[in-house]
Amino acid sequence: MPTKSPLRGPKMHLGEGHPEAEDLSALVIADRLASLGTLVAGVAHEINNPIAYVLGNLDDLQRLVNAMREAILTYRARVAEQLGDAGADVIASAETKVFQSGGLELLDELLGDTYDGAIRVRDLVRDLLEISRRSDRSTAPVDIHEILDSSFRLVTKQLAARAILERDYLATRSIEADRPKLAQVVLNLVTNAIHACQAPSPEQHRICVRTRDVDDGIELEIEDTGPGIPEAIHDKIFTPFFTTKEVGVGTGLGLYISRRIVEEHGGSISFRCDPPGGTIFTLRLPQSGQTSPHPPEEK
Repeated sequence: MPTKSPLRGPKMHLGEGHPEAEDLSALVIADRLASLGTLVAGVAHEINNPIAYVLGNLDDLQRLVNAMREAILTYRARVAEQLGDAGADVIASAETKVFQSGGLELLDELLGDTYDGAIRVRDLVRDLLEISRRSDRSTAPVDIHEILDSSFRLVTKQLAARAILERDYLATRSIEADRPKLAQVVLNLVTNAIHACQAPSPEQHRICVRTRDVDDGIELEIEDTGPGIPEAIHDKIFTPFFTTKEVGVGTGLGLYISRRIVEEHGGSISFRCDPPGGTIFTLRLPQSGQTSPHPPEEK
């Protein structure tokens, strides 16, 4: 009769909700997020250096263009003085290719558009670095509106293709928070709202973002006009790795991580789906200097 090895105990199956299973899941998630954050930060740094060169060169190019414009205007005036009426024909002939290419006005427009595009890339990189930066739970007073606007810059293209953004910023208080972590929460909620708006025309959908002061802090609402969340899965929304998105679109970690971060800050996160459709996520966070509030019950 075979004997059991003293080094090998019985197999243990950790069911859902078991404390050790939750701890193991949290460790796996933390490891994945750490790896992803390192990758994102590395890519962002690689983009940051060349975009700084581009912006610097665009500044120099704009100054050069301004100097060339002044020189061209001076030449035109001198030619007109020397040749009189015939000078107009000489100038037009000399600048034929310039006019055919759009003229000096087009040059200004192209430089302006290029500069704006480079600024957007720079802001995108800055926001990515802010979100991916690892933090040892360092908190400071932050403005929720700055975090919201930063998140919107990250998803400008996706947002424009799906919905019209409406902002109703009424909160006046600052909150004590770890900014990168709170930015991660906001970005998750904004991205989910965008994905919920699936109509091909952005005019058919609205994403409404509202902030206001409440008893002991601030409240943030992010509402979309998508189909809403089926009642049958309401209790699974914050479960790790649960997602209703297509393969390759979502990991099922966003809301789970968001709730953990919000609770670490002494706040609460909930949602409701009002008829005829759409979803409203509500985030409550304590004001700077306040103790952790009691989370409101989910509706």
